[in-house]
Amino acid sequence: MPPRRAVSPATPGGAAQRRFWRFGLALCVVLALLAAGVGVGGLLRGPDLSEATFAADRAVGAAGARLVLRSRLPIAEVRADQVSITPAAPYTLGTRDQTLTITFGAPLGYATDYTVTVAGVRSEYTSTTADWSYRFVTPPVTMYSLIAHRDEPAADDTVVTGADRRTVLSGPGIETFVATRQHLIALSHPSLDTSQLIATTRSDGASAPVATPQVPLLTELEAAPDGTRFGYLATGVDDDTQNRYEGALFIADAADLTAAPRRVDAFGGALSVQEWLFVPGVNAVVVITPQEKAFLIYLDGDTAPVALGSVAQFVGFLPGSTTLLAQAGGKQLLLDLSAGKTTEVPNTEEPSSDVFAGRRNFRAPDDYLVEFNQFTRTGNTSELTTRLTHLAGGQSTELLVLGPADGQLSNSGLSPNGQFAWAVLLDPDAPVADLSSGASDHARTLVFDLATARQVAEVPGSSPVWAL
Repeated sequence: MPPRRAVSPATPGGAAQRRFWRFGLALCVVLALLAAGVGVGGLLRGPDLSEATFAADRAVGAAGARLVLRSRLPIAEVRADQVSITPAAPYTLGTRDQTLTITFGAPLGYATDYTVTVAGVRSEYTSTTADWSYRFVTPPVTMYSLIAHRDEPAADDTVVTGADRRTVLSGPGIETFVATRQHLIALSHPSLDTSQLIATTRSDGASAPVATPQVPLLTELEAAPDGTRFGYLATGVDDDTQNRYEGALFIADAADLTAAPRRVDAFGGALSVQEWLFVPGVNAVVVITPQEKAFLIYLDGDTAPVALGSVAQFVGFLPGSTTLLAQAGGKQLLLDLSAGKTTEVPNTEEPSSDVFAGRRNFRAPDDYLVEFNQFTRTGNTSELTTRLTHLAGGQSTELLVLGPADGQLSNSGLSPNGQFAWAVLLDPDAPVADLSSGASDHARTLVFDLATARQVAEVPGSSPVWAL
């Protein structure tokens, strides 16, 4: 019998094995080349913008909002000349690891489309660069105004929207009103010796109950700038608890109007308050006692009140800041609560001997509105001309000029973010008592964009309130 032949590698089984190993080796080579290519690509790739974080609703209410831009790679320090913001806004920069933080130095405009570009962002590791661009739109704002009747005691006062003049709230003897995120809340006086808070839902005007102490007198209604809380002063004996209050400050949660408000105490007991305000962006209030002593009081209850000195009256906070304008000793003072610094505000220079500077509303120490009043005598009559002027950086821009036949300027001010100026005009035929009674059924409010000095709106009534 012939000897049996051995199976050679050329048999079908051996060929399959060789093909498998050749394929495996080729695949490894391809993967290695791909990995090398990806590695080289990673080295050459710039520090692209991978993530952005920004709270646009907070940015229109206060300075200090932060836009945080992140890369996948650590980046070198970004300089101010690499950053452009359109429309322009003041800012500061901070670079750390993979993050660029842009902190806005003033509140941003309502309903405004912003574009932030950063040129030549450089990778800390590879020295490659990339250009970043980020766009955001701030939320729109709704303006409300009050139409108050003082010569018709039986007629309810109304709060209307500035856009479509729709009535959202009505009640007897409305003294003032505020807006929270969901509601309008008004301080109403059904009679000379009674007070109440009335509220409606902003979206549909539906009535909403409000829990308050049952006292004869409520005053000084205020809302927090972010719309999350509101507060007021209570005076008298509470019908429910028999507690007696003398200017007691109560703070309420705007998300639940039926929840019992919390009384603000200090120095180990009840606090008597004459005036007060929420501090923008801080869980705190400022108060003036009947002895004209001012204090900063934190609402967390764990921090002792901070004395601010003798103050006769609060004028208000500069838009979006913790700098408070106050009257003391016949002078106007700026109290910087964050720095603990007080500076006196110089008087406005009057352009001529027959022109007198009146009410002022500040965006910054060198940027404010002022009412200039000029009296001229013709025979036995005296006529008044009023100019509402914007003074900024040494420049003067007239927003409004009212002659004797145009009516009277009864009030003026700024929107919460400082973007708009407003002026309340009494019609020429308005009763003289309207100047002091608070009536506004013969009044209209004009709104001006301070960036252009142009009038952008006219609404009936007075006491404009802006709300997101």
